[in-house]
Amino acid sequence: MSREYLLGVTLEIERRRVAQEEPDNVRRSLELAAYFTSCRLQPAHLQIALRSAIGVFAKANNHATAAKFARRLLELNPDPKIVAQARQRIAAGDRNPRNAVEIDYDEFTEFEVCGASFTPIYKGSPAVRCPYTDAAYLPRYKGQLDPLTELTEIGASSAGLPAPRS
Repeated sequence: MSREYLLGVTLEIERRRVAQEEPDNVRRSLELAAYFTSCRLQPAHLQIALRSAIGVFAKANNHATAAKFARRLLELNPDPKIVAQARQRIAAGDRNPRNAVEIDYDEFTEFEVCGASFTPIYKGSPAVRCPYTDAAYLPRYKGQLDPLTELTEIGASSAGLPAPRS
């Protein structure tokens, strides 16, 4: 659970950095917002991630994907005010079911987010793990310090009980 929060917060910090320092890099900002919604967070916290993604995607005229996030938000039974906003976003997406910016995000394929590159590692693709948090990394990061915790070497073997995979 803590791995998901570490990754989620790191993704959001990176998205905000990209939005501020590279405002023309809308694609990357959208990808990071989408990946944040894939973190396994508690429902109340997932609502925050989804609402953030809805706003970012709507601003970028990616109405179809914003509507998908709004539908996911409704599944979490948010407050009535948030329900009304989500329904408005769904209606906007139904009226204009297009995305202005193509991104590397496939909601139908299972993936984990690399904790270093913040890119998807799709199921069946090679990955190495942090022995402490069990966070996934692309193989090219093996031997480097885990950027999420700055405690362990990615891909190192360790003694003790393994971290549970959820």
